[in-house]
Amino acid sequence: MDMHSTQKVHLDGRPMSEDEIRRGLKVGTVAGFLGMAWCAISMGVPLTMLMECLTGSGVLIGLVVTIQQLMMVVQIPSALFFEGLSSRKKLWGVLAIIHRVLWFIPAFIPLFFFDTPSVAATIIIIGIAVSALLAQICGPMWQSWMADLVPSRISGRFWGIRQSVVTIAFLVATGLSGWVLDLFPDPRKAGGSYVGFAIVFSVAAFLGILDIAVHMFVPEPKVGLYQRHQSLSGLIDRITTPLKIDDFRWMTFSVSLWYLACGIVGSFGIVYLKREFNFTYTELSMLAVSASLGPVIFGILNGYIIDKIGARAFTSIIMFLAPMMGLSWFFLSHANVGIFGFSISEPLLLLLIVNFFAGALGGGVGIAQIHMINILSPKSGRAMAIAVHWTVVGLMAAVGPLIGGMVMDYMTKNPSSLTIFTGVQFSYMHMLILVQIAIISFIGAPMMLKLKVRVGELELREVFGSIKVGNPLRGISVVSDIYQTALGFAPENIDDREKKHKEHKKE
Repeated sequence: MDMHSTQKVHLDGRPMSEDEIRRGLKVGTVAGFLGMAWCAISMGVPLTMLMECLTGSGVLIGLVVTIQQLMMVVQIPSALFFEGLSSRKKLWGVLAIIHRVLWFIPAFIPLFFFDTPSVAATIIIIGIAVSALLAQICGPMWQSWMADLVPSRISGRFWGIRQSVVTIAFLVATGLSGWVLDLFPDPRKAGGSYVGFAIVFSVAAFLGILDIAVHMFVPEPKVGLYQRHQSLSGLIDRITTPLKIDDFRWMTFSVSLWYLACGIVGSFGIVYLKREFNFTYTELSMLAVSASLGPVIFGILNGYIIDKIGARAFTSIIMFLAPMMGLSWFFLSHANVGIFGFSISEPLLLLLIVNFFAGALGGGVGIAQIHMINILSPKSGRAMAIAVHWTVVGLMAAVGPLIGGMVMDYMTKNPSSLTIFTGVQFSYMHMLILVQIAIISFIGAPMMLKLKVRVGELELREVFGSIKVGNPLRGISVVSDIYQTALGFAPENIDDREKKHKEHKKE
């Protein structure tokens, strides 16, 4: 990593060396590894399945996600508060640990309220809401801390590498949690138990706390004067200023539509598979693991491509293609296929393959988003810009799970008479997939293309080849060289190839 950038200094004014920055990024990645294990359980299959066992309601399942998204509105007041602090790390650490401790609530509450699941669900939702509130208060602190620490020239590559590493933890935690849950009988059946859920959520809370502890060893650059304000004068202007920047505004709303549409499908896929195809917890975890492998393998590559062709072109392409993979749900049937002498569910096999590539593409959007936030946020008031971005994302994304839950409950009570060609009844899941495609591919992706092409980025037509010069394979050549360079066996420097391509285009 090339660390050449504006000199960073410690809180006490000492210059921060390149080695210290490198070490800090490595420690932060280790902490992220632990945090992602917590995330795999708290935001993944176990939480959805716990709420399914306690309530069975699509709206309540969606409400758990919606509450967490809505709490993003506190990022703006949080940013206002910590702008006057000389250090973000200490306060962030205290609040973040409390936020993670609260995740012992879903571990033990179902054990105490086994006979009254509605009471348990209510307490869990309240606990998650408080935890989410603290998490979002911490959000701007951590993001501005990392934005100040990570050199801008390697932003895409760093977040790509980090995603690949931390997603391994997501993979392992998801797989093991599904296996543990299957060791215990369904709580809704005679002799059932919530012990499996108690185990996985307790482990998640512990790892989440450890994540915060390790973060304390990551250096914190001194906060620039631009982040300090003596009064609340001009508050409205400070909040609205980022959205007056065309690129920042289009990026924010485009990404918000991505999260909104992803939330519409969100947790309801695994509920559908559990009900329609009787998937086990282990099989559901296998699907999450498959989706996690995509970012692990392609995370570094995605980050490299973002740095080379630009986040605008990269994200618009991914936002168009990724939702299309949801069409695979229309090909699910109740058949089994034989592989190496073993019989495996056809839906499981198909979704394992699709989820891998969908995960690789979706992970790229996350990397590009972080990269664009850092690049497009004004340096004067960056923390506020980050808070505004996530507030808009949170408010829009909060709508998605509720829409999905309402569609699920309505179509469950009023089943469709249509049957798709595989013999499976047209369901809420198929409807949700179609809505997701419409929102992301045909609204979100074109919105991303409204961003200006920045210096060093490629036009979309340059990626795929210019029709005017009559050679559509030229764009493929550019992309091919990027992949070869990222993998370490390019025949020539990619920058040279891009230069030649642009010169040829001028001719």
